[in-house]
Amino acid sequence: MPYADAEPTLARLRSHGVALGVVSDVGWDLRATFARHGLDHHVSSWVHSYEHHTEKPDPLLFHHACRELGVAPAETLMVGDHPAKDGGAASAGLRAYVLPAGAAPGAHRGLDAVLRLAGRD
Repeated sequence: MPYADAEPTLARLRSHGVALGVVSDVGWDLRATFARHGLDHHVSSWVHSYEHHTEKPDPLLFHHACRELGVAPAETLMVGDHPAKDGGAASAGLRAYVLPAGAAPGAHRGLDAVLRLAGRD
């Protein structure tokens, strides 16, 4: 179940022309999950670790996502929920924001911070 602030945050970012991608370590393609919740149309790039035979925090995954999105790593913000794995984005030259722990599925996750960090609040 998506967080309550996921769709409004993604929609706001897209309305400002922000390219959005997913970098994931789950063992399946997330497109169907996003589609089931009506979120897939916000995402332009899908980078699944199983397709690249590596896992986060490998910089390769973050660089691949940036190439697919057509953005430079230094212009990219990685938003994740796992400090060790998602923090690997910083070693790839991206800014990284790790969401605070503890939000239940369906609750607000504090994604308004992402809008501020992206300069789209």
